[in-house]
Amino acid sequence: MLGSYRDIKFLIILLSFSFFSKLAAQETGSIFIRNTLSIYNPAFTGIDGPYVFFTTRSQWKGVDGAPRINSLIYDLPQKKNVHLGFIAQNDKVFIENKTLFAVNYNYSLKLADNRFLFLAIKGGGFYNNIDINEIESKRIYDDYNPALSPVKSYFTPIFGLGMHYKAPNYFLGIGIPSLFKNKRFEDSKELKTTATDYSYLHLSAGGKIKFKDIFTLNPTIIYRSIPTSPNILTTTLGISYKEKFSLGGVYSSNENLGVFITSKNKWGFEWGYGYEFTSSAISKVIKNPTHELMIRINLRKKAPPEQEEDQTKQKQDEIQ
Repeated sequence: MLGSYRDIKFLIILLSFSFFSKLAAQETGSIFIRNTLSIYNPAFTGIDGPYVFFTTRSQWKGVDGAPRINSLIYDLPQKKNVHLGFIAQNDKVFIENKTLFAVNYNYSLKLADNRFLFLAIKGGGFYNNIDINEIESKRIYDDYNPALSPVKSYFTPIFGLGMHYKAPNYFLGIGIPSLFKNKRFEDSKELKTTATDYSYLHLSAGGKIKFKDIFTLNPTIIYRSIPTSPNILTTTLGISYKEKFSLGGVYSSNENLGVFITSKNKWGFEWGYGYEFTSSAISKVIKNPTHELMIRINLRKKAPPEQEEDQTKQKQDEIQ
């Protein structure tokens, strides 16, 4: 069943924006970004119940030093109004190998029937291991290069904030993955560096439209505002059949295009595959596509039909 008129109106605007918006940008994302929102916005933690999610992304398959990203998300069962989640991610590209660990604390407030506001904080850190020896081994000349002297591995703490509004048929979110700004390399006598890990703003919106409880349309929009770089917009649109099988597409404003397929069994085990390619100028040089795999395991205990309604009412009373 469709929601209220204002919910339907919001979703129509959302769909229109998904198809016609285009902004210049440059950042690697995820084909299954709808499942990884808690990495960027801690207030998304626990929204879909307890689960374990893993995704591995291999960009420009076959290219030496191309980006490789592995992400693991573990959201615990809700305790009263609190959702806890753990995130681990490894992002490797060329000589950089960044490993991130974080904990999300998400608190929910009931505003009205089936409408909630989530407020969250995120804490952790990441270590960027930079192996300049890999550059040295591929150089033609052995002469000293002053540009490499300030390049060193480093650790950066993470403290993020997030807010998420959830209605029956749509959601809105705003998050700051980390408030800290960190200069990546130390200055040397020969060279002054400006490379910096910046804090940035992450906006999200999405919804669902059901057709006779058989098909469901799921649009999602992600907008990231990044200092000193072009902003990036990512839109996804999927259609699922009885919440068991889905097909969809992804478009990013850096001219990346992708398609994905997912399947879920009755025990809550879900798998998916995504294929992405670029239509930008870089495709003339690198024609290799991107492959992404994901696995999601639902940890929610399935209640008998006669108990589901009672449990739903009990959770709503706890939130109040």
